[in-house]
Amino acid sequence: MTTLDRGLGRLEATTLVVGGIIGASIFLVPADVAREVGSPGLLLVTWVLSGLLAVCGALCFAELAAAIPETGGTYAFLKRAFPGTPAAFLFGWMMCFTYATGAIAVVAAMASVYAGEVFGRFMPSGSWGERVVAAGLIGILTTVNYLGVRIGGKTQNVLTVLKVGMLLGLILIGLAFGEGDFDQFTPFLPADRDPAHAIGSLGSAMLLTLFSFSGAYFVTHVAGEVRDPAGTIPRAILMAMGIVLVLYVTINLAYLRVLSFDALQASERVAADAAQAILGPLGASVTALAVLCSAMGTLNAQLLSYPRIFFAQSRDGLFFPALARIHPVHRTPGPAILLVGGLAVAYSLAGTYQQILNAVGFVIQLLLSLAVTAVIVLRVREPDLPRPYRVWGYPVTPVLFLAISAWYLVNLLFTRTVPSLAGLAVVIAGLPFYYYWRRQRADAPGRGSGRAG
Repeated sequence: MTTLDRGLGRLEATTLVVGGIIGASIFLVPADVAREVGSPGLLLVTWVLSGLLAVCGALCFAELAAAIPETGGTYAFLKRAFPGTPAAFLFGWMMCFTYATGAIAVVAAMASVYAGEVFGRFMPSGSWGERVVAAGLIGILTTVNYLGVRIGGKTQNVLTVLKVGMLLGLILIGLAFGEGDFDQFTPFLPADRDPAHAIGSLGSAMLLTLFSFSGAYFVTHVAGEVRDPAGTIPRAILMAMGIVLVLYVTINLAYLRVLSFDALQASERVAADAAQAILGPLGASVTALAVLCSAMGTLNAQLLSYPRIFFAQSRDGLFFPALARIHPVHRTPGPAILLVGGLAVAYSLAGTYQQILNAVGFVIQLLLSLAVTAVIVLRVREPDLPRPYRVWGYPVTPVLFLAISAWYLVNLLFTRTVPSLAGLAVVIAGLPFYYYWRRQRADAPGRGSGRAG
């Protein structure tokens, strides 16, 4: 029987998390966040608050991954914590048809913006040209990951080293040679907004910053292909989140030191504009190329991670049966990888990354909150479950994550009602399929673990 290849070690696990989180968004969305919040102080608070929320969630995922080191990650956690319910299935359904495939298209769309900076003379002009480039990048990295997890892992190592090195270089240059002073970090609140409006703007801005921090759970999805997953995955998550939080806060400080806040708000390619302000046109071109590599690193991490969710779900008899197949030569979940890549290409050709984010931001945060709830549920119901890593600060850490998430979700319902409800509608649309596959599995006992439904 063909099995998955345990070809990922601690380095690959760590670079999968770091590379999966740091994509093109940190080089683009600070300008969007600045426009949303209206002041330098609130800009920095948005990134710090989002980072702390992400770290709390990451600590919870580290405990779950150590206790349940199974392929599928969040799907496996929900299956264990909420047996007999459609929670795990709906997570997989949502990831397949909205978030996972949409997030890949988001990063590819961002990458295409910087590709235009580097290869503009060779690219077709207009938004359709960028969409075609985005689809092409997805196709290339889908093929890489189809050919083997070791190839995907080594590719991730190279791309992550390149992106972190470039980001550090940009931070050091900005902090050392930027001409701004501390006045550029003030005021804390925008003068033209009352506190209630400012808080609402903070919630809307977190839609972008939380996406920029997403990815701590990537490595949990490939647990079946990680050596010593119970020990390796928690260490990889903790190390990676510390690296990302420091890099994100300091790069925003560098942007503010190099560019005025007005210039930051007006920028379309903030990293390139910051580099150009110090190094001239060459700095902008080099930065754009590096950001393109960075986005490709995230795309690779996504295409390495997400298909394993649907592979695990199919093995349980709760998704399309063909997705449970393992390639006999490459030992990868080939059909699942091709499905994810194909749907992501369709998303990338359909619209801009802002439109995609609006459609999936609410549902992913809702279901990730349910996964963090699984930490509490399993502590109560299975106190003797072996936990090689226990979340620091329990129960404050998961409760803090859930409290901030609740505020964030309520804010989204009021400020982005239509896209939030549209995302929920996609999730609810999966229920008839869940009951169909559950009935099919009941007619074939012995297939799957039986925990998900």
